[in-house]
Amino acid sequence: MLKRFEVGKRFPSPVPGQEGAVMELWKSGLTVIIQMPKLRRQELKAFKKGFKRYAYLESNTPVPIALWVFDFPPPHGAIDCNFNARIVKQEYIEIFLDTREGIKNAVTFYLLDGQILKGIKMVGLHQEAIELFHSTIQKQIANPYTQAEYDRYLAGLYQFSSEELLSMGRQFKF
Repeated sequence: MLKRFEVGKRFPSPVPGQEGAVMELWKSGLTVIIQMPKLRRQELKAFKKGFKRYAYLESNTPVPIALWVFDFPPPHGAIDCNFNARIVKQEYIEIFLDTREGIKNAVTFYLLDGQILKGIKMVGLHQEAIELFHSTIQKQIANPYTQAEYDRYLAGLYQFSSEELLSMGRQFKF
């Protein structure tokens, strides 16, 4: 079933219940859904302007955690999202990791205010960043951890602010 994404309309997929960013892997590719209730005009403008840098971080923990941090202009600032390959459909992982036709480096951002889609932005990430991400995904798939273990190590990472996580990761600029 083909979904239709229209700015100003209801988002046609599950909506995050809380403020923040969620990274998902869909059949169509890498996706970040940003939930910003009571979105202000300045925040929408910053989203449309886009980010100039971002970072990728793989945790140095027994459970490898993939963490992306995108540094949007004020008033947004750094927005982080984690990725757990073990909860994604295996078919989508296989499609994403298949590089025979090149690395899939596009990520689509959806900005939501509650149920309403306020903005869409697609960007291409650096090949090196995607290669690091692929490596973490492969480690996650090979590592037999539980969701509780993942959550425990993720909570340890979130003792740091998004800005601190940005500085800890491998940074990339546009």
